[in-house]
Amino acid sequence: MGTINLQSDFKLSFEKLPHTIRLIVSKNNEEWICRKEKLKNLYSFAEVDQEHLFKGRLQLLKSDGKINIQVKDELIGAISNEAFKEALSKLK
Repeated sequence: MGTINLQSDFKLSFEKLPHTIRLIVSKNNEEWICRKEKLKNLYSFAEVDQEHLFKGRLQLLKSDGKINIQVKDELIGAISNEAFKEALSKLK
């Protein structure tokens, strides 16, 4: 499982499942929210000019080479598009 530290006490983790990837946002080292998605859809989001991924409580928004992580309409952190792709590449 790969983990990227975000602002304050938040972390974004990637867990490989048999057919999907589980994105997990942790707050104070406790799982707070998660979303399952296919790896090819995550790569597609990172590669093309798609600005938004997911509807609901967890959303990924892309702008200016960064991916903003939003939970319940609150921005909790941002990572570079390159760091996101690097984390995905470790899951192959």
